[in-house]
Amino acid sequence: MLSRLKNYWNRFSRVEKKLLLLLFAVLAGSFIAYESYARKHMDLAPKIGGEYVEGLVGQPQRINPLLAPANNVDLDLARIVYSGLLKFDKNLNIAPDLAESLPVVSADGREYTVRLRDNVFWHGKDKQKVTADDVVFTFRTIQNADYQSPLRLSWNRVGVEKIDDRTVRFITRELSATFIANLTVGIMPRYIWEGVPAASFALSKFNLEPVGSGPYQVAEIKRGSSGEIRSLSLERNKKYHLGEPYIDTLTFRFYETTDEIIDAYHSRDISGLGYEPFDRGLFIEAKKKLQQIKLELPQYQAVFINDVKNPAPLGDARVRTALAKSVDKKKIISEVYAGQSSEAYGPILPGHLGYHEQIPGAPMNIYDVEAAKVLLDQAGWIADETGFRKDNQGRYITLSLVTNDFTPNIRAAEMLKQMWESIGVKIILSIQTTIDLEEKYIKPRNYELLLFSENVGADPDPYPFWHSSQRRDPGLNLTTFSNQQVDQLLVEGRSNGDPAARAAKYKQFQEIFVGVVPAIFLSRSQYVYNVTTNTKGINLTTVVTPADRFADVHEWYIETKRIKK
Repeated sequence: MLSRLKNYWNRFSRVEKKLLLLLFAVLAGSFIAYESYARKHMDLAPKIGGEYVEGLVGQPQRINPLLAPANNVDLDLARIVYSGLLKFDKNLNIAPDLAESLPVVSADGREYTVRLRDNVFWHGKDKQKVTADDVVFTFRTIQNADYQSPLRLSWNRVGVEKIDDRTVRFITRELSATFIANLTVGIMPRYIWEGVPAASFALSKFNLEPVGSGPYQVAEIKRGSSGEIRSLSLERNKKYHLGEPYIDTLTFRFYETTDEIIDAYHSRDISGLGYEPFDRGLFIEAKKKLQQIKLELPQYQAVFINDVKNPAPLGDARVRTALAKSVDKKKIISEVYAGQSSEAYGPILPGHLGYHEQIPGAPMNIYDVEAAKVLLDQAGWIADETGFRKDNQGRYITLSLVTNDFTPNIRAAEMLKQMWESIGVKIILSIQTTIDLEEKYIKPRNYELLLFSENVGADPDPYPFWHSSQRRDPGLNLTTFSNQQVDQLLVEGRSNGDPAARAAKYKQFQEIFVGVVPAIFLSRSQYVYNVTTNTKGINLTTVVTPADRFADVHEWYIETKRIKK
């Protein structure tokens, strides 16, 4: 090749060679000058085009906002296809979506009036408008037990009425500062779903042929030889009410296992994937041309204490504090979660309304093994020659710890066992399937120590998790914690619309909590999102659920163009 070029070059005369060199110099100079000018006077801006391909573990079953919470794949897709009246922005603040503004709240705080944007249309060729009828239909369907929506409990005591074609009023029987978050549920088209009976609701073809009003609409579904869905492509909704999306096509490919999706990621068959280390024990290192976005989730992992099952040791706050002080959270985060997590200190997470900045310094959160041993001595549990502790009647302190069979939880439980046995407390470790853990242990509260995680949502309302009325199933208070003053603070906090007043109540709650030590907090979960570096416009730091990574997907872009500054 080089010899051929040399032969061509030698055919030119001396004058022609000089002219060619001059031409190359002019072209190179022009290019350099243009690039210099462009850097000074032009910016790169998003341009319509491109395809983003993401891998998901699992199969879409019901891309239906009323049923999607039961399946993470469905939840991801429903978040893109459907729009709610409201949405969470990148700072977890409530923002208008289908609503033209935030709801108007009555003076007594019990009525929320929502005005819809004008000229918002459902996907497809029907050109049907989104109206108040669709909103009323959606929430009344949720409330109807025959449809078996997992969202029904949140709507039990709420009235929904149409005022006009663009206005809906919600009437709550109880004051609740957290109610507004319920209005982020995706709205469904009445004209499609009203003819589907409750018995067929979960089986309807529209669950896999969804019609929404979100930034993207279903374009193509590809199936394998066995009928399984291999991929699903979404095309941009050019009339999306929050702005025309930039990326032409979003394609989701579905895999059976995490090993398969990792192989697809490394072979560049997909542009992105996300995972929660809490759930899968999956860790991927960031590489060139790949960006790793770590999104904080409102979810913590903790050891929940049930002192009723073993009151002699666990009923003593000194024993509970000793257990807490002997836990090396940093070591667990490093060795179990590869650093892809952060420390948790209490029932309200950093950055949430009412978070108490002094809680990390509370005695229960200070790692001090020697101080833990002193507390056990004071509680009457004395170490013998074996190093294990017993009371004055010769009974060893022995506790059972139960968790599920997710690899990260097993590893964390094994480390907790080692840490607690190092201070003289015998631990019996029990690993259960998720179903058995739920049915045989959590529902009947049949455990002494439970290693588990809870997602508290965008609003920090601790009532469902720590009010004494929630100690039995289906309540979410997984401890035996009961305190009249705390109960009152939680009721007052959730019924007050003033953020400052709510925060004050929650700070008082935390001060009482860390003195009682009903649970030992370990770490806060992250959602780790890996995408190619050419996928831009993802401006997130925290989400309520992993599906919320798509909250502003219409602002993502791949292609760019130059514009004048």
